[in-house]
Amino acid sequence: MIRLLAVLLAMSLIPPPPAAVWTWPTTGQKVIVRDFHAPKTPWGAGHRGLDLAADSFTIVAPTSGTVTFSGWVVDRGVITITTSEGVKISMEPVTALVESGQRVRRGQQIALLEPGHCVSLCLHLGVRVGQEYRSARQELGLLQRAILLPWDL
Repeated sequence: MIRLLAVLLAMSLIPPPPAAVWTWPTTGQKVIVRDFHAPKTPWGAGHRGLDLAADSFTIVAPTSGTVTFSGWVVDRGVITITTSEGVKISMEPVTALVESGQRVRRGQQIALLEPGHCVSLCLHLGVRVGQEYRSARQELGLLQRAILLPWDL
């Protein structure tokens, strides 16, 4: 019983995940349909982004920046916003409502979501810092903290 109380006390002292600094780009419940999976090598297989559930076709800018790409890649529309810190945020499949070179602000509607990426309606959100892809969980306020518990509970 004392160990359980110690664990509960320790868990109450763990700080909460950081608050979101970006706006969720899709509407509806904040659900990740498919999570980020870093590849083992730079050109290896992986999932270089988050697939976010959507219940409408409206896509908004998760943060302010400059549209550095708005066009087609292979068979789908893509928008890339570059922040003042140089972070590149790409979203697909979309029909862009903004053009390359245009400044956008956080929460501004920038695109219409196109179906087909997931079984249900979803947006692929990729983040790149330099040449490295990484998850956008922290910016969206979804960072998961590890909690270590004793073996003998």
